[in-house]
Amino acid sequence: MVQDSEAQVRWLTTAVLAATGALWGLTPLAFLLIGDPGRALLAVVLLGGLLVVYARIVARHITGTSQGPHRARTFLLFAVVIYGAMPLQGSVWVYTPLIVATAGLLLLPFRYGVAVLLAVAAAEYPLTVAAWDPVALPAAQRSAGVLVASVVAAGIVHYARFVRELRELRVALAEMALDQDRLRLAGQVHDLLGQTLTSIALKTELALALVGLDRRRAAAEVEATVAIAREARAEIGDVVEARRSLHLGAELSAAVALIELSGARCDLRLGVKEIDKETGDALGWMVREAATNIVRHSDARHCLIELEEAGGRVRLLVRNDGVRRDAGGRPGSGLAGLRRRVERLGGSLEAGRTGEDGFEVRVRVPAVHDRESGYR
Repeated sequence: MVQDSEAQVRWLTTAVLAATGALWGLTPLAFLLIGDPGRALLAVVLLGGLLVVYARIVARHITGTSQGPHRARTFLLFAVVIYGAMPLQGSVWVYTPLIVATAGLLLLPFRYGVAVLLAVAAAEYPLTVAAWDPVALPAAQRSAGVLVASVVAAGIVHYARFVRELRELRVALAEMALDQDRLRLAGQVHDLLGQTLTSIALKTELALALVGLDRRRAAAEVEATVAIAREARAEIGDVVEARRSLHLGAELSAAVALIELSGARCDLRLGVKEIDKETGDALGWMVREAATNIVRHSDARHCLIELEEAGGRVRLLVRNDGVRRDAGGRPGSGLAGLRRRVERLGGSLEAGRTGEDGFEVRVRVPAVHDRESGYR
């Protein structure tokens, strides 16, 4: 999970910096278009250096970690470089103060960041009049443009942080569902064995006390203890069997709900009316495992769960896109255990990548389990 989180941060940071670099790159491009390669080179050096610092700011913001004790100094670096280069770079440089406003929104406390944003937008008006166009309307438009562009640039970074938090939340939800299932089983076993073990201990102590006084009564107490132990073993078997048995319809509904909670669209196609209980249990576990893997190991936008019957066999297909490159495409231990269970039923399981970023699980099992065939 830690590796997945680090990969997400790297991917989101790269995406944000790519968009930011493309926006900042318009300035040196403008210098080239007007035939001024010297200023274009200077713009590349200044903006490239700021982009390196900006990359660290973005990465820290996306991970939710503190920007450190030198946030004000870092902000001043942006302000000094941008406004200090204004006399050298001239009118083409007039839009770059949006970088200062964006840095203020990301580095400074909210109220100070907003104050910097408004101050930069207000200062853009006289700068534009002095350096480019003395007409009031174009100057006001450029001032508003810097204000909007700064908010959008900072908003992209905030959005990337929200995406990371949402992904971590959906993984946590999947983990909590598994933990609740384990706790529920532990509670059932605790309630079942608590009283039973107490009874066994008391009857054993009584039998030991009666060995020297009344061997017949002692033997009867031992037999009663053995009966209690057998009953407890049977009850534990019932609890485990109940846990293994899943309602396929409920698991399908829960899988669709979990996948759509993560932000993906999930299509459910059903072409089966009735399934053997043991076959339905195996398919229920498969649906649960596949849905959990989709939430944990992909950035899915669309999923398909298809269940149909043909020729006395049931086919389950679970397909999704958005598989991360670092996921490896190898089925985990959960799928390996389910494959063994499917094979005991006389079926087959196939799982692997499809296309550039897809993954699918295909299961084929008999519609009616033959208990005399030896598959148990």
